Amino acid sequence: MQVAQRQGQETGAQGRDRGGPAAADGRAEFRELFVSLVDPAGLLDMERCGEIAGRMEEAASRSGYGAGARMASILGDVFADVADIVNRPVEDGALHYTTSACREMRSLLYGTAKSYRAGRDGEPVGGLEELRRKIARLRSGADAYREKLGAADPPGSGLCKYDSLHRGMICRDVIRKDIERIRAERKARGVDPIFPPKQGSIDDILDRCDGPRWSAAEIMDWARGKGPPDGYELVRVESE
Repeated sequence: MQVAQRQGQETGAQGRDRGGPAAADGRAEFRELFVSLVDPAGLLDMERCGEIAGRMEEAASRSGYGAGARMASILGDVFADVADIVNRPVEDGALHYTTSACREMRSLLYGTAKSYRAGRDGEPVGGLEELRRKIARLRSGADAYREKLGAADPPGSGLCKYDSLHRGMICRDVIRKDIERIRAERKARGVDPIFPPKQGSIDDILDRCDGPRWSAAEIMDWARGKGPPDGYELVRVESE
């Protein structure tokens, strides 16, 4: 009886350890690493992303955070598939698939990262599983398109006009160029380049403008030919 009681006490102590400060630190590290994934330019650096996913899995496993370890493992698979797409030359026909892969990752990762940064919870295991399936399909599509281009006469002649403008470049670099331009514009406006504030509804935007306040409904009515909103005067300008 004493042995069984002692074992029960030891088991309870171990359980408390797994849920104590060390576990909390491991989860906090996991969340910090997750947030670090979504840097716009870094999201296409798959070597970096894969390394972060490995650190996330280690932190989650160390703290007994099973869901976190599962998420990190899925992300590792996702990043491996994305790496195979984004690192191809544009001539291989993977630019569209790179754009799609980036969009799919951002739509899921950003929402969870914003939640973590705000101190809220989030465990999108199901969403990550679906993301992995989508990325696998994109990789398969990129493979099939590369074969189609290679079979064309001459090889590569079936590349669309937009992709042809970027011949000689790696797919990730084309996307990264646009990301960096957008990021620079956000910095110039003084907003967070990674998590910019939402624009809000059209009414919210109009409320920030100088002059009379008209609702979006009034403006839409005007566009449909019902005349300008009250207080607005049309002025005819005669040209010489």
